[in-house]
Amino acid sequence: SSIAVKNSHLYEKVYMEARIDELTGLLNRKYFYETLEAEVEKNRHLSLSLLMVSIDDFKLYNQLYGTREGDFALKQIAGILSSTIDEHAYAARINGDEFALVLPGCDVYSAKCIADNIAEQISSMRISETAGSVTVSIGICAAPYMASSARELYRNADTTVYTVKRTGKNAVQMYSEDIDRRVPVASVHKSGYS
Repeated sequence: SSIAVKNSHLYEKVYMEARIDELTGLLNRKYFYETLEAEVEKNRHLSLSLLMVSIDDFKLYNQLYGTREGDFALKQIAGILSSTIDEHAYAARINGDEFALVLPGCDVYSAKCIADNIAEQISSMRISETAGSVTVSIGICAAPYMASSARELYRNADTTVYTVKRTGKNAVQMYSEDIDRRVPVASVHKSGYS
């Protein structure tokens, strides 16, 4: 029976490692997509918001201060994201400098308040004595009013964060149909929804 218990613990460890980003402790990209699909389906008749959070000029930050400081900044941002959401929400690291929050039961205006709070906390965080400050661009989209599927929700939030990046960075913006008309289709980031 001790072998069965050991195998069970080993299976659980491998199972969690396959879902968690090693550096930040947040959900990884693959599990984020699975979670988003499941939550959109589960909340089909309720509100669900998606926040895409992208660190501004993070490649330059790493070049100026080093990847060690960059990793420390990523961990601090992950901590802010985790502490800002409740137990029903999900935080994920979906790329090197991009995060996502899945907020079941959260309408777009509540999501905007959360996003503003996150942006303020990140811009005022103290990383180290030598490193500079960090800002983020955040795009928000909510289902079912702004998107009817997980794919559309992701695409709209991603398009919105891309628009924030193109128009000055360091801001929070909600998705609107107006954004789709301003962004060329080829410019939208590649997602896991190919």
